[in-house]
Amino acid sequence: MNETSQRPESKTKLAAGAIFITLICVAVYIPAIRGGFLWDDDSMLTENIIIEGDGLYQSWFTTQQPNYWPITWTSYWMEYKLWGLKPVGYHVVNVLIHAVCAVLIWRILIQLNIPAAFAAAIIFAVHPVNVESVAWIAQQKTVLAMLFFLPALYYYLRFDQTGRRIFYALSVVLFISAMLSKGSVIGLPVVILLCVWWLRGTISRRDIIRSMPFFAVSAAMSVVEIWFQYNRAIAGDFIRSDSFLSRLAGAGWAVWFYLYKAVLPVNLAFIYPLWKIDPANIVSYIPGLLLIILLALAWRYRRGWGRPVFFALSFYIVMLLPVLGFFTIYFMRYSPVADHYQYVSIIGLISFTAAVCYGILGRYGLRGANTAKAIGVLAAVIFAISAWRQCRIYRDIEILWSDTLQKNPDSWVAHNEIGSVYKEGGRFSEAKEQYRKAIQIKPDYVEAYNNLGTVFQTEKDFGQAIECYLQAIKYKADSAETHSNFGAALQCQGRLDEAIGHFRKALDVRPDFVDAHIGLALALHSQGKIDEAISQYQQVLRIKPDFIEVYDNLAAALVQQNRLDEAVDCCRKALRIKPDSAGAYCNLGIILGKYGKLDEAANHFRRALRLKPDYADACYNLGRVLQLKGSIDEAAGYYRQAINLDPNFAKARNNLGAVLLAQGKLDEAVSHYRRVLEIEPKDAMVLYNLGFALLQQSKFDEAADCFRQALQINPDFVEAKHNLEIALKSKSKNSP
Repeated sequence: MNETSQRPESKTKLAAGAIFITLICVAVYIPAIRGGFLWDDDSMLTENIIIEGDGLYQSWFTTQQPNYWPITWTSYWMEYKLWGLKPVGYHVVNVLIHAVCAVLIWRILIQLNIPAAFAAAIIFAVHPVNVESVAWIAQQKTVLAMLFFLPALYYYLRFDQTGRRIFYALSVVLFISAMLSKGSVIGLPVVILLCVWWLRGTISRRDIIRSMPFFAVSAAMSVVEIWFQYNRAIAGDFIRSDSFLSRLAGAGWAVWFYLYKAVLPVNLAFIYPLWKIDPANIVSYIPGLLLIILLALAWRYRRGWGRPVFFALSFYIVMLLPVLGFFTIYFMRYSPVADHYQYVSIIGLISFTAAVCYGILGRYGLRGANTAKAIGVLAAVIFAISAWRQCRIYRDIEILWSDTLQKNPDSWVAHNEIGSVYKEGGRFSEAKEQYRKAIQIKPDYVEAYNNLGTVFQTEKDFGQAIECYLQAIKYKADSAETHSNFGAALQCQGRLDEAIGHFRKALDVRPDFVDAHIGLALALHSQGKIDEAISQYQQVLRIKPDFIEVYDNLAAALVQQNRLDEAVDCCRKALRIKPDSAGAYCNLGIILGKYGKLDEAANHFRRALRLKPDYADACYNLGRVLQLKGSIDEAAGYYRQAINLDPNFAKARNNLGAVLLAQGKLDEAVSHYRRVLEIEPKDAMVLYNLGFALLQQSKFDEAADCFRQALQINPDFVEAKHNLEIALKSKSKNSP
């Protein structure tokens, strides 16, 4: 058969194989595709600057991201533009990338003349260890780096076979892209030399020269990766204190741990227990020494059995090297190992095992080949079922952390995170219990103290909340989040000066901390420092231009300064961002009312109520506009609606009292004024209104008492003085 007649068959086989692998991936990962956002998905996506207006520019050309992975950030940006924050889209992309990677592995193994290439690709596609990388949206960086790593290797091998420079150039560009996705694929230059050795049995001087641009890319991007890790991702946080010898011993442990999980993927956990390694004990180094001995023996017998062992094990170790503990990675604060760390390296073990199995059994002819295929199918089915079950753990954050605690009860981060799940669900007692367990395991756990404080704060137990924040500050004096929460608790107690001090400390640590800017703005606003409050609101909008609630607060502050045109513009900007914002329509109505445009104002309040029927403020303001227009019956209806929604709405009750007075319903008016005074006992105007209503009822003593109380609060209250005189004269005139 000539080359021309072979080509269509080859393309058909490739297409059929690719479709088969993709369908298997989708079937196995259906539970994950149905899942939601998980831990770290906020910093990677939902709260990442990439989804903001200039996020793409910031990700490529500034150091604002925690890591310099601009291709990963661009991927998230594109997906966000396509389907927003619907997790299914991100899950589908991860699964499809994983499928493409499995197909590429198949083609590369064929180029390397490694038997059972398709079986190895299938096993990779369904291996349970890979679930963490594929099912977790935050790990799109890992699968994306692999998506560029594999074709970079493929095209280098094509270049090595054909000498075509276009393949070499493509390989370099793809490797740069891989490193701009995630630095975990730094080992490609060594892998290239390993592949050359595998194919030719030697590495020439020319091969080394050809690999130099790849080593240069690795070196340059490693410097960038390390700088971002220490100055952005970690940024002063304490991660680990172990010595170099401890890390050296731990590296040997880690390789064997990953080998064990790859061969026998049972009890896979999101967070594995921390290890206690004694660098003074010689036994700690035995796992690493065994690896060295195995590599040395494989090299010694490289002309026979040692050749595939050396190739596979070297690939495995090289691709694990960045995550073996020599470099500090933020995740290692919680666990020294993680399933997603061996997403790339596991290719070596899978392809080696498949090839050896096929090679041994293939010696027994057709029967042996069929046995090898049966074993491969059985392994794929077992792994696929296990991976499908593992995917279910990643459907929901509560399931994920519950599973983690079942397998690792001493995971303080899992206790803390499931506590946050309970807190979000309003299960405060359970949340506090989990936070306390986290603190019991790790007494200096600042995040748990912080979170426990926020639960107490939600329950309005500000004393306990402040105690928690003081403990957090004891262990980390420069925690921006703690100072911001502390400020919020003090603000709720009316201790505004102290609150402002803590908000400013938070901003000293994190100048772009939105929560601290908002807290500071609200505190300044409460103190009547409107200019400073406006400045803080504007700062928030520079950081987060689509923060609707801040537009509302800024508009209210501008109204207080009679900067009505700016306030209107602020509301209109909010409505451009979110056309269904009831708050923005309500604010716009308030401003138009101040302009005297009562009809327009009423229309905006009505639109706010169509969007949010239980909006008490909109009911109150619509009632107020109708009252000014003289439609007092209709106004009374909206005031009543506002009170039904919020029984403690003092302004609505006060205004309803005025309407009832105008309607001659004195008893009901008095009842509402008395209720207002239960809510706000020191309101001189309400005391005056109650006194006036009582005066209409000829209850002169009670009326006089109300006017006196109003004057005690406001001695210059002329109307109260006048009506007090009327009440006293009326009492005297009607006395027997």
